[in-house]
Amino acid sequence: MLRIYNSLTKKKEVFKPVEDGKVRIYTCGPTVYSNAHVGNFSAFLMADLLVRYLRYKGFEVKWIMNITDVGHLTDDNELSDSGEDKMEAASKRENKTVWEIARYYEDLFMKDMRTLKILPAFKYPRATEHIQEMIEMVKVLEEKGVVYETSDGIYFDISKFPKYGELSGNTLDALQAGARVEVNEDKRSAFDFAVWKKLVGKNEAHIMKWDSPWGPGFPGWHLECSAMSKKYLGETLDFHTGGEDNKFPHHESEIAQSETANGKKFVNYWIHKSRVVVNSEKMSKSLGNFFTVQDLIAKGFSADSIRFTFISAHYRSKLNFTEDQLIESQKTIDKFNGFIQAVTKADVTQADDGIPEVVKSTGQQFEKGLDDDLNISMALASLFGFIKAVRKKIDSGNFSEEGRGSVIGFMKKINEIFMVFDFDEKKEKEFTADDQKVINDLIEQRNKFRTEKNWAEADRIRDELLKMGVNIADKK
Repeated sequence: MLRIYNSLTKKKEVFKPVEDGKVRIYTCGPTVYSNAHVGNFSAFLMADLLVRYLRYKGFEVKWIMNITDVGHLTDDNELSDSGEDKMEAASKRENKTVWEIARYYEDLFMKDMRTLKILPAFKYPRATEHIQEMIEMVKVLEEKGVVYETSDGIYFDISKFPKYGELSGNTLDALQAGARVEVNEDKRSAFDFAVWKKLVGKNEAHIMKWDSPWGPGFPGWHLECSAMSKKYLGETLDFHTGGEDNKFPHHESEIAQSETANGKKFVNYWIHKSRVVVNSEKMSKSLGNFFTVQDLIAKGFSADSIRFTFISAHYRSKLNFTEDQLIESQKTIDKFNGFIQAVTKADVTQADDGIPEVVKSTGQQFEKGLDDDLNISMALASLFGFIKAVRKKIDSGNFSEEGRGSVIGFMKKINEIFMVFDFDEKKEKEFTADDQKVINDLIEQRNKFRTEKNWAEADRIRDELLKMGVNIADKK
């Protein structure tokens, strides 16, 4: 059974869907005011891994990822509801309309999603296209007496939701002890958050605005996800995913709004991607220490190496990102692809090679790893053992056509999760005399290292030869 670490309960739990055989997942998508960086994409790749594995296990998955194109203020990590709308700040910076900014960066985001082979979501709802649903939710909250009106907006009274803080640990007492938010004297508590902002004071010139029962204005960032997830997935979700930074105040506030408005549990399993750091500092746009997908590709790294780097690290482990990791990821991908080519071209016998049984046991170990909170390291370890076992069969001449089909079928099946394997049969490459001399020298060096049992250097040369288009098979 699939066991997932639930950020809300702080423990691993056996996954039980709301509806048998079906899974509903909501992921907090990008705010489209600039290019998403690879730290952002690490959270989307985590969600992609979850969706792909659930489908691998036979579930019908409905995945929604929103597009935030209004209401996300620059002071997004506090409950101050202050700062400039990120869309409008980008509009001034780039001398474009907010609508042009939104569509431009949304298009770039979608291009990077395709580049990284992230599955398309069922829908990417834009916040600006769901204002009426947001207004309706605020009306419900108003009827239930948990929001109140001030001169500048409608605020959720967090004292009316006793569970506020369970997800992040930021209880009202803890917030008050470490208060850093801007004081708004109209609010009952400095920590009450906006569900609707009016066009007054600092917000008077806000470009993106809509009529509402409380006057012209725009929605609060937290409200947007509550309204859109309800519209497309219902009142109770199986999974809600996002980055660790989203826990507070964004996801905490989503829970308060949704559970109060709907009278039901909002999410059964919360999954958060740990931060990506660079030199021990969080990768972020504000610090300027980030890389975009296109930055790394321009440097010569493959999209597959980017994808594999992030999905091969456990999502709850803090990843210190370096370019060396991309290089190591490419070596691992090359090893898998070299193995696939070796299997494709191996000589076959009529022997009963026992490979279907090896495939079956490897598949069980692979699933055992991913069933344990998406433990990708355990899953990969089973594959490395599998490669070793199959190569031994090939090198000993004990390899059947049935075995070949079983191996390739299995690798294609698990590639529906990894999406980095290459099954195209490679044509033999012709080399010049100079190339041949380099290749022969490397082979001699490798043989010397093997004689000395210096396996690390022997493997390094094997990888180097593989990149040149030379595949070495050690046989009796």
